[in-house]
Parts: sequence; C-alpha cells; structure tokens
Amino acid sequence: MNFEIFFRYLIEVSMIIPGIIFAVLPVSEYMKIKSHRLILTQIILISILISSSAYVAMISSFRSRVVLIVDNVFLFTWYSWIIELPIKKKLFCFFNSVMLCIMSNIYAIIIMSPYEIKNIIWHSLRLFTLQSSFVYFGIVILCGIIFFRTLTLKLPTLLSEKNFESVWNYLFLTPLFMSLLLYWMMPISPFVIMTGRVRPISLVLISFLLLMEFMFYDILWRSTNSLIKSVKLQQENNLFRIESKRYSELKNYMNESRVMRHDFRQHLAVLSELARAGQVDEILSYTEKLNKRTGNYVFFCANNAVDALASYYDNQARTNQTKINWRLELPKELPTEESEFCAVLGNLIENALNAVKELPPDKRNIKVISSMLSEVMLGISVDNPFASEIKFNRDGLPVSKSENHGLGLVSVSNIVK
Repeated sequence: MNFEIFFRYLIEVSMIIPGIIFAVLPVSEYMKIKSHRLILTQIILISILISSSAYVAMISSFRSRVVLIVDNVFLFTWYSWIIELPIKKKLFCFFNSVMLCIMSNIYAIIIMSPYEIKNIIWHSLRLFTLQSSFVYFGIVILCGIIFFRTLTLKLPTLLSEKNFESVWNYLFLTPLFMSLLLYWMMPISPFVIMTGRVRPISLVLISFLLLMEFMFYDILWRSTNSLIKSVKLQQENNLFRIESKRYSELKNYMNESRVMRHDFRQHLAVLSELARAGQVDEILSYTEKLNKRTGNYVFFCANNAVDALASYYDNQARTNQTKINWRLELPKELPTEESEFCAVLGNLIENALNAVKELPPDKRNIKVISSMLSEVMLGISVDNPFASEIKFNRDGLPVSKSENHGLGLVSVSNIVK
C-alpha cells in the first residue's frame, strides 16, 4: 500500500467536508437528527465514506473527480434523508455547496498551476501536491467566511418564507447548472492554464462568478424582506380599517346611549301611564322599539384590536347564518404584536367560516377561545365542524385543490414559528 498516494487521495476526497458544512448550515433547523449520539454516528459514517473512497481510488487509480461524483451521489441520498424540506429546496442547498467547493477548487488549481507543472502525479492521476491541497482548504475557509451570513441568515430566510414558494420551481436550477458548468471548466492540465493569458483571465472570471453569486443571494434576500414587510404592512392596514369601523360603531353606540339617558325620564313617564291603564301589549311594543333603538353593541375583549376583529367576524358570521361562541380572556396589552396575533386569529376564523358553509344553518357553530396561558404565552383554539375529508401535506397543513386556498394557514404557521 502506497501511503503517500493514499494520503493524497484522502486529502482530495476530504474536500467534501466543507461541502457538507455549506449544505447543512442553511437547513440546520430542518434536520431530523437532533441527538448528539446520532450526529456522532453520522460523522463516523462520513469519515468511513471518505477513507474507503480514498482506498478504492488508490487501488483502482481513479481520478479524484470521479470519486467525488460517486461520493456526492451517496451524500445527496443521505442529505435528502436527514433534511425535512421539499426536494427542490434540498437540490438548491446541496448544489449551492457543490458550486462553492468547485469554485474554490478551480481557484486553487489556477493559483498553484505554476507549481503543479512539476507535479509528476498530476499527469497520471490528477492529484494535487500537499501545498495545493492546503491552498484549496484555505480558499474554501475564506469562501465560508465570506458567505457565512448568506448561509446562516439569507438562505434560511428564503427557505422559510412561504410567499416565496413558487420561485423554487426554477431557482434550484441555478446552482445545479452552475455546478455542471464549473465541473466542465475544471482545468485538465496546468500547462493549459499557463498558456498565454488563460491564468489571469481564469482568476478574474472565477472571482467575478463568486461576486455575482454573493450579489444574487443578497438581492434575493432583500427582495424577500421587502415582500415580508409589504405583507405585514397590509395586515396592519387591514387591522386599522377594522378598528376604524369598530370605533365608528362604538361612537354611534355612545351617542345613542347619551340620547337614551336624556330621554329616559320621558320613557319612564310613558311606561308608567301605560301600566296604570293596564295596557300590557302597548308596554311590550314600546319596550321592543326602545330595544331596537339601543342597538346590540357587544364588547368581546379588553384589547381594542382583538375586540374590533371579533366584532367584524361576528357580523360576518351572522350574515352567513353562523353562530360564533366567543371566549376572549385577553388583557388590554398583548405580549406580542397585535397585527400578527390578529392575522393568526383572523385567518383561523376565516377558515372556520368557509368550512361550515356546506353545513345546514343549525349546525354552523364555531367556538373561539383565546386566553393567556402564562405571562408571556397566548393560547388560541378555533373549533368548527366539517363535512368532508381533510387531507394534510408533509408540514401537517390541510391541502386543497382550490386556487390560493391554504395560504392563510401558511401565514399562521410562519407567524407562530
């Protein structure tokens, strides 16, 4: 066994380690494996894969890029198993890491090509010298530092934003095609790189591609943040509109109450005369008219925003011959943003109202309960009957064939997270 050749292969195959790190960082919260024991087991298995790949490559005289392709197939299978995400998002994150590693590899080859010309093993097996391997790892570490915020903040934001879902149908193709292109561009011989101006042009080109990738993710991230702010602003505007309507109702109720108090003595005098005359039917008719004039203003909650929202949906429910039983035991000040809480409650009630439409009016009953479970925890329960079968997706959310249906629960899931 030629330990020098084995060690060279081992170093080359170990290039998958930074790739694994780059692939896992954006999706760490979606990993099935949480316990330290299982994580340690996975590390041991990856180490065995690297060592066995290096050994097989050594005894078969395979080129390292062939070995890395085979290893990447195994790694993607493993990656798909441990990550709970749609396949397109998995492909995007995995090939994004492959793309970064190939770029770093090409960069190292271009930089070290003057020294690789003297490398005898390169001409037969395409193995780096140890110096070139260390340069590669230095470049990939630098690349990781530059893209650290992208991998730990920007990409997780893109992955979690449900309003961004349709973009993944095409976005995953970008790192996939770029990885294939870069693999095809991998220099065959250091002599080619040293020909004419190939080396400086290649350095500029790879640097430009890295810069473009960084800017691409930054633009996507900023666009997503703008979308999130726009959706949040729309929610706040809707809440403000509902509160304004509720304020108008309250103002009208107070004015009517003021008039009623002013006329109260006159009404008592009329009722007294009717009572003396024994005109019971007239008394009932008179009081019925008074009740209609006083209106039916109901306070649902101490918090003004939630009270306004409950009033809005209670009116909608009565219009649709639906009864909502409210129990909103909430303080005046909520331990979360009112707009977000009202977005959650509003979406749940809208779903309940839609669900009971197919039922007869006497069965359209919805129960809404919300209270403080602790000083900092809110509980919400919206309970309603439903006539059909419910199907759920892999995230545990109901699915429907109706266009744009189910977006409310996606919004609820996002806010809760």
